[in-house]
Amino acid sequence: MTPAIDRSPLRDGSVVLVTGGSAGIGRASAVAFAEAGMRVVIAARDRERGGEVAQEIRERGGTASFIRCDVTSADEVSALFSQALDSYGRIDFAFNNAGVPGDGLLAELAPDDFDRTFAVNTRGLWLCLREELRLMSAQGYGNIVNNTSVHGIRVVFPGIGAYVASKHAAIALTRVAAMEYARKGIRVNAIAPGPIESDMLAASEVAMGGATKWRGLIPTGEIGTPRQVADVVLWLFSSASSYVNGQVIGVDGGFLAT
Repeated sequence: MTPAIDRSPLRDGSVVLVTGGSAGIGRASAVAFAEAGMRVVIAARDRERGGEVAQEIRERGGTASFIRCDVTSADEVSALFSQALDSYGRIDFAFNNAGVPGDGLLAELAPDDFDRTFAVNTRGLWLCLREELRLMSAQGYGNIVNNTSVHGIRVVFPGIGAYVASKHAAIALTRVAAMEYARKGIRVNAIAPGPIESDMLAASEVAMGGATKWRGLIPTGEIGTPRQVADVVLWLFSSASSYVNGQVIGVDGGFLAT
């Protein structure tokens, strides 16, 4: 069962940043955050789709803006935070959700493909964390959630070694950040989704069996939805989870319990 959301600490007018916010979990989260009364900054590479999410939120009475950003670029990440601060004056919450797959057996991976996976999933996460931790330290408060994966906890399938390694590193960054900045009033946690309805899951059907194979591994036999993930992030943003820090929360239908 999805934890109940205590919306009071989310405060109407709180500012939340969502990277990779143009589709899938990022899109669903941006909408969920707006429904909770938060002002949403959506960052993504896809200008058209990201703009559509922001427009959808505004049409429904929420506050949202889109800033085009490639998290692999330190300059673009720095500009993202500068623009967000110019518009809203602060960032209370951040959901670091941007990520890419990394397919291929280890012995067959091209160095450029390996580097690309780490550039987004690990270095890109660190670049965003660095800006968030600096900003939130100055504010004296903040709350960060990183999107990792069950693959960062357990090796599930062959042929995605770069992705698995990058997500292990993302979990390590989460724990280090939580430890280093707890006394600055900042909480840093991670979610580890299992199979979630998404373009990435659909694309894995041919090579790895995708949703069909996953259904045989999940105790519930169900594929999760992006909104189910977003609701857990909202819980981590709320005071209901105020003593939760440096943790990795599985959102996986019970997969990690097997």
